Amino acid sequence: MQTRGGIKKYCTGLAALLCVFTVLNLPAPPEAKAQLTLGARGASMGQATTALNGDIWNVFSNPALLPDSAHAVSFYGIRNYGLSELTDVALAGHITTVWGTAGIGLHSYGDELFRESRYRLGYMNSYSGIQAGIIVNYTHFFIQDHGSAGSVTIDTGLAYSIIEALWLGARVTNMTRARIGQAAEELPRELAIGLSYRLADRAQFTSDLVKDARFPVSYRGGLEVRVYEEFRARGGITTEPVTYSLGMGYSFSSFGINVVAQQHYVLGWSPGFDLNINFQ
Repeated sequence: MQTRGGIKKYCTGLAALLCVFTVLNLPAPPEAKAQLTLGARGASMGQATTALNGDIWNVFSNPALLPDSAHAVSFYGIRNYGLSELTDVALAGHITTVWGTAGIGLHSYGDELFRESRYRLGYMNSYSGIQAGIIVNYTHFFIQDHGSAGSVTIDTGLAYSIIEALWLGARVTNMTRARIGQAAEELPRELAIGLSYRLADRAQFTSDLVKDARFPVSYRGGLEVRVYEEFRARGGITTEPVTYSLGMGYSFSSFGINVVAQQHYVLGWSPGFDLNINFQ
């Protein structure tokens, strides 16, 4: 029987392998990287967040759809495939003013062997019905016994309400094609376009097409249903790689909680949750 120490050693070795793939930009599968869709609501809706308006975690997806009212902060964590070495933890927050919305995001992935960190500052404003947002992102990699490196990237987003209940969104990740490290490896680049439709206050449908420069086009779709008062159930699916997700959330006057369970067709389940705190 394998001991706990043996399991720990195996998990650490797996984490190291995934990290090497990520840093060197080798042809690793898409699942061998940190979650780029953060927040339990978006993750449980198949990661289809490009047109998901008003979500605090849009500081990590589409900055053009940052909330345009109130102030809030949210804390998120997900244990990818049940391995502590592959855990994402993050914080998101926003402040709305008469000049637009300012957002902040902090994200950490990995353990003491390898760690990827991201620090994000964003801004969103609207003009003639078109919302635009920009993110300045600093990414930092650390590999034990091999040093560290960092790089600045720029993300942008646009959004437009076609009709009151129908939103169109688009975003570009790493539009400056920034590189990192002595080997000047290019950081991930993505182009995404999405639609979301709200059926009164009963349901919301989301759909994305996402193209990472290194991987095939991914389709993402999600559904959120209001079950009772402020209790909502969610589900979603992605391709490239194939994942399924379920989740739920409940909102109170000053805070809310969301949970997600994401299932990869090979690697298994990833449980996560977030806690939102609202300030009027």
